Amino acid sequence: MMEKTLLLIGCGQLGAALGQHFLAKGWRVVGARRNVAALPPGFEALPLDFRAPQTFAGLRDVAADYVLVTLTPGARSAEAYKAVFELGFEGVLQALNTSALKRVLFASSTSVYHHNDGSVVDENSELAPTSYSGRSVLAAEQLLQASGLPATVVRFGGIYGGESLRLAERVRAGQCAPLEPPHFSNRIHRDDCVGVLRHVLEQSEAGAAVAGCYLAVDNDPAPIAEVHQWLAQQLGVPYQVDHGYRHMAGSKRGSNQRLRDSGYEFAYPDYRVGYAEVLARAPEG
Repeated sequence: MMEKTLLLIGCGQLGAALGQHFLAKGWRVVGARRNVAALPPGFEALPLDFRAPQTFAGLRDVAADYVLVTLTPGARSAEAYKAVFELGFEGVLQALNTSALKRVLFASSTSVYHHNDGSVVDENSELAPTSYSGRSVLAAEQLLQASGLPATVVRFGGIYGGESLRLAERVRAGQCAPLEPPHFSNRIHRDDCVGVLRHVLEQSEAGAAVAGCYLAVDNDPAPIAEVHQWLAQQLGVPYQVDHGYRHMAGSKRGSNQRLRDSGYEFAYPDYRVGYAEVLARAPEG
């Protein structure tokens, strides 16, 4: 059987974990990123900088069966997002070697939704982002759709897990959201992010039907204040409201029904299970 090739463009934590899974299965894994020294052992290195189009030429030498694109802007500015998600990504798509390509997976975000009224959103909900980040992420989705390549967009909610204790530290510092009005939030454990990408890729490889878009959030789009309250209880600290609290995203409830209907089972179906794992891994002190 011919060796399969997985190309990871912008190979950060998610790409590295996905690549290690398929490397263990005997696949060839190519990691394309600016700092190739950070790639895991066994990955082929392909230097790539979204702000340097001359680095795109190397993509033509990689006849990948599957491509995962995970983009990071490098800075929190409209210019940085546009440079990577729009200008850079367009050049990358044009440079891809598509001779063996079966599917491109693109890690998108729930920032493409504009909703702020607690309503339920799914893959068919209106897209009218108001933030510069959401507009650039949506532009990247549209570039991929317009390319004509076989592609699946995965819109992730807020990713947590691994070594990050950011939310727990905010609760410890008394920076909790107010209970009223309820502000719904959506999240997904990092391990489930990798699991979803693996699931979509394996479904495609098996010849199963794969949708063009999945909303990847856990089963419980809970009010963020509820999450803070639960964390405060687990940490044994008081729930202290920060009256200047600013929400990171609009209030909406993401539906993962399409993803679950495809056969994916969440390792961390809600924030309680997920953050219990995060806290258990945390160092003492």
